[in-house]
Amino acid sequence: MASVRVDTAVLRASEACCALFVARGSTQLTVAEITDAIGISARSFHRYFPIKAECVKPVFDWTTATFNEHVSSASGDSVHELLVTGFARMLGGDVKERTRTLFPLVFRDEEMWSVFLRAVHVGESTLAPALAARLGVAADSTQGRAAAAAVATATRLALEEMVERGVDPEESFATYLTRFGAGIPGL
Repeated sequence: MASVRVDTAVLRASEACCALFVARGSTQLTVAEITDAIGISARSFHRYFPIKAECVKPVFDWTTATFNEHVSSASGDSVHELLVTGFARMLGGDVKERTRTLFPLVFRDEEMWSVFLRAVHVGESTLAPALAARLGVAADSTQGRAAAAAVATATRLALEEMVERGVDPEESFATYLTRFGAGIPGL
């Protein structure tokens, strides 16, 4: 199964960047402002993140890895319920406030929006094997790929609705998942 790896030091730096963006209410900070505030050198920053917008990617990678691990290892629930609880684990709970405050900033920043969209794509492709296994189909089957695409799209739309209209993303995700899943047996 394809996986998403998250280096601990890079994740800590990414989390610090995200916390700084939230605290300042903006992503429009220079690298010098970011490195001074989070306490790493410019050299380390650029080693971790080739461009400033990439500093949010490890947090997105962590969410993807958290979700995929939940889908791979949690037991007992229907696939639909497993996905809903995985979404809550990935973007709710201890990180719920960060989700609600960071994503509006990311969505307004064109480069970070692009990083987010790439993360959604990676999430879709890395989720497909685990989700296909849960559905009892081949990872490269149309049903497995469509299910992973439905989950990725439901995630993106739920976060967009949260940003644009203040909708609870967990409820929105469950609603989209139900609608998309109507054509996918087992979802």
